[in-house]
Amino acid sequence: MSGAKIIPFAGRGGLRFGIYLGGVSEAHHEMATGKPDVPEEINRVLDLLQGDKHFLVRTYLGFTGTDEDAELVDMPSMPDLARYTWRGRKLDLVLSNWDRRGNLSGWSEFIENVVARYGPYIGCLQICEEPNLYEYPGDGRFGFAVDNILTGVKVARQTLRQLAFTASVGFNAVPSTDPNDGFWRKMADRLDTAFLNCLDYVGLNFYPDVATPLVGEMTTEVASVLTQFREETLNAAGIPGSVPIHISENGWPTGPGRYYTRQAELIEQMVRTVHQLGSKLNITHYELFALRDADTANPESNNQFGILRDDYSPKPAFEVYRRLIGELGG
Repeated sequence: MSGAKIIPFAGRGGLRFGIYLGGVSEAHHEMATGKPDVPEEINRVLDLLQGDKHFLVRTYLGFTGTDEDAELVDMPSMPDLARYTWRGRKLDLVLSNWDRRGNLSGWSEFIENVVARYGPYIGCLQICEEPNLYEYPGDGRFGFAVDNILTGVKVARQTLRQLAFTASVGFNAVPSTDPNDGFWRKMADRLDTAFLNCLDYVGLNFYPDVATPLVGEMTTEVASVLTQFREETLNAAGIPGSVPIHISENGWPTGPGRYYTRQAELIEQMVRTVHQLGSKLNITHYELFALRDADTANPESNNQFGILRDDYSPKPAFEVYRRLIGELGG
């Protein structure tokens, strides 16, 4: 593992928590659709979860390579995107890149305009989404993910600095046990000091017992995924231990044979394992996927990741997550 110093977890005052809102997703609309959002209900339950802690609201914008996207045509207004940032909440704003042509100048303009429009409300700015996932919905499908990250992180940091905004800048990935994963090999070949000086974190999206059935205990599985990501994947890529890990997406859906009580139990196990490994692996943030179901009546699991049903009534996991934030949050 890198010899860079890891900041003691206790000195950071606990995990920074957050959540993806769920429901009708602007980024995952092909995976799950359902009832329209009710902003008043969302803010009510976010207030309950947050308590007196720092809190992030995860949301997504996408760039497809067009001039219209670069200029934020048809993108949400600042009030629309910021309407869930009451009580000091900040956005974890994800900028996906689904451009098939590798338009780096348009991508840079897009990032600059995003920071200019939404900057006061951004806590974390993630450049690309799942760049080492080579099927839907990963950005890795389009062949330009490494270029988009290396350029985008630097542009985001420069623009934030110019406009005196304080958001953290990073990128994320999904777990990979393939030592020949092309994304990580390219990152290792091309990382430089200028990029690392702009990089505040690396996120990890992972969903144990979702696509692949769980073998053994959830705590063991989570510990294995996190340790492998830090000590093997990031170390091999040349990303030092001083760069924090954010758990950017993690969750467990309900549905047929997937009981509400089991969801509550597994979310508690996952969160506590992340917290216990925080100091060793320099994990600073945890964000749950998701606040509410897209469609509680739909048995397909992508529709039932929420800790609320689609009518905003709570599943048992809602109270579990609220309690964990109060106990472990910073």
